[in-house]
Amino acid sequence: MTDDRQPDSGHTEWTPTPRPGRDVVRQRLLDAAAEEFAERGFSAARLAEVARRAGFTKGAVYSNFESKQDLFAELFAQRSLDLAGRVLAEIAGMSPSDAAGKGGEAIASWMVREPGWAMLVLEFGVLAVRDPQIAQAYLRERRQLRGRLIELIGERAREWGVEDRFDVRTTAISLMALISGLVLEYWVDPEEVDQPTMGAAVTALFAGAVATAGLA
Repeated sequence: MTDDRQPDSGHTEWTPTPRPGRDVVRQRLLDAAAEEFAERGFSAARLAEVARRAGFTKGAVYSNFESKQDLFAELFAQRSLDLAGRVLAEIAGMSPSDAAGKGGEAIASWMVREPGWAMLVLEFGVLAVRDPQIAQAYLRERRQLRGRLIELIGERAREWGVEDRFDVRTTAISLMALISGLVLEYWVDPEEVDQPTMGAAVTALFAGAVATAGLA
């Protein structure tokens, strides 16, 4: 016996909602983690809350990241590389002296705009000294960031025609260390170590590298 009934025109036929792809899930988790870590710090952040913010179960976190350390390390790398890419893109086409000033201003602006995130990176680094599991994730991502910075700074050196004289590795290491120190000083004494002061410090670092390469 066949069913000859027609669909009720007053009802909308239900269709399942497509499941988001893995890349979409990972990015939503990373975005949610950025909020959770920024509000609570690394130690107090909870993966269950990250999952809730992203609209998933806690299982979704563990199916994409091995641990809270790995989740934060990937988030840290993503944000750091995004900042480095934006800053170095801004100075593309500038003269070395102009690039040094613009780069310093851009990095100082970020440190003032997101001091909580910058302090979070310092917290993660301090914990890495005492926790081997955190240290492994921290070291992996710091080396990745350092390598990418070397590539990006090297692109500018080639643009200026001083690839063989510009010490890109030392500049990248010095920049990462300087940012960490400035963030701490700004957090403790923002009146004395203000945005112009931090910008001037970063500019001085770039200017010194430029002068050493014979571009000053």
